[in-house]
Amino acid sequence: VPVWLRLAVNVSALLFVLMLLAQPVTAQLPQGELRFEPSREGPVWVGQQIELNLDLLSDGFSFSGQRFLLPDVDGAYLLQADSSTVNLTESRDGEAWQGLRYTILMYPQTSGMIEVPSFPVEFSVSAGYGSQPELFRIDTPVLQIEARLPPGVIPGGLIVTSTGFNMSYSWKPVVEGEGPLQLKVGDALTLEVRRSADSVPGMVFSPLPERDIDGLQAYVNPPAVTDRMNRGQLSGSRTDSMTFICEREGEFASPPLTFQWWDPAAESLRQEMVPGVGLQVAANPAFLTGEEPEPDREIHLSLLDLFLILLGLIMVAVGGWKLSGFIGERLAKRRLERESSEEWALKQGVSACRAGTAVEAYPALNRWLARA
Repeated sequence: VPVWLRLAVNVSALLFVLMLLAQPVTAQLPQGELRFEPSREGPVWVGQQIELNLDLLSDGFSFSGQRFLLPDVDGAYLLQADSSTVNLTESRDGEAWQGLRYTILMYPQTSGMIEVPSFPVEFSVSAGYGSQPELFRIDTPVLQIEARLPPGVIPGGLIVTSTGFNMSYSWKPVVEGEGPLQLKVGDALTLEVRRSADSVPGMVFSPLPERDIDGLQAYVNPPAVTDRMNRGQLSGSRTDSMTFICEREGEFASPPLTFQWWDPAAESLRQEMVPGVGLQVAANPAFLTGEEPEPDREIHLSLLDLFLILLGLIMVAVGGWKLSGFIGERLAKRRLERESSEEWALKQGVSACRAGTAVEAYPALNRWLARA
């Protein structure tokens, strides 16, 4: 084959490819869908964690601009533990669909049917590389979750439902033995209780119950609530502390504290207890001085005393006025002496020249030359 023929064939093929690339390509707009459903069917226990899967689906590529705000749910907590997602792939009529899954954690706090209201979700998807992203705004369906109260639990309180619950407590000063703790009036006794559990946030733990003990003033300190996420597993903890101040001598008792929790694996109601503490409060010598307070002494002033006080105030005012005038004259005289010196005029001239303004520099130099 002649060289010129091969060259003509190659040029024709190149021109054909360029013509194809020059033709406008009409890309099909991507489709977008939303799926929101619980990870498992059936009722859950009050306080038990249930995962809600929020799936963003499309036949396009490159998700971007995902945005949603979890609503308030009556009778339950909604929590997005982290912002990570799981990539999804599906096949629909031979076409590939892809998606992103967000995991929302729900914690029912009341028994009965709990409704998760609809909320909007926004995301963008492009049809291909370099194409304009298509914006989707879709409302989630309304979800209804049935929650059951564990048997034996008193309705109305917070219940922790977990397969792993831990509690520890401590007294300061340390409570040892079975006898009452010996304290004095004004002493403080502090109880600290720390609770932690798997698959629950720290906000589901109930606060310490209030204590109203005559002779002991109780102060509840702000709790320390923490949550930790480890490889997708949430664990929460709460640390509470309460301080008792001994107000008077006598015998007192702090009643025990009981915390219930439900084990869903064993379907068993368990409880942890902080034993009560007896107190023997004695008198404190530091509060007993034995001294009678001195009676208030009345002050009586005669007319002569008032006249002398008024005269003294007038003399002080007149003296201060004269002194201020004398000091003002001295300061004015010193300023005049300083500004009439050659040294001061030279400094003013140098400053005016550095400012670069001829209107100020010329008179300043003349004033210095007149005093040189």
